[in-house]
Amino acid sequence: MKNGIYAIYKGNEYEAGTKGANTIVLRSYNCNDISKGFSLYKNILYTKNVERNEVEELYSISTIADFKGIKFQVIKEEGSTVLLSSINGDYKVLENLGLDMADKGVYQKWIDISELTSMHEEKNHI
Repeated sequence: MKNGIYAIYKGNEYEAGTKGANTIVLRSYNCNDISKGFSLYKNILYTKNVERNEVEELYSISTIADFKGIKFQVIKEEGSTVLLSSINGDYKVLENLGLDMADKGVYQKWIDISELTSMHEEKNHI
């Protein structure tokens, strides 16, 4: 399951972020990427700053699920359950589906994957 921004750099996919208008920050959890110019960041992950024109592709991915005819973003998966989240829609409908307000305007619910009609990734180029 993926959610976030990703980049293809030298044929490999990395989690990514932007820094200013033209800098892409690549993130990796693979210590072998040090040999590719990555540096250890806060003893957690490896990062590398590259120019936007150095990446082959930059895109966002969201994992989307259809639950009872409504599309939700899947923000977490644990075993056979997923956490659905919605910031759009009629709150009464969301509450009737058993979603709880997690924050102002944000509704969430853990459900078993078997209750989903479908689950897929949506990719949007940046």
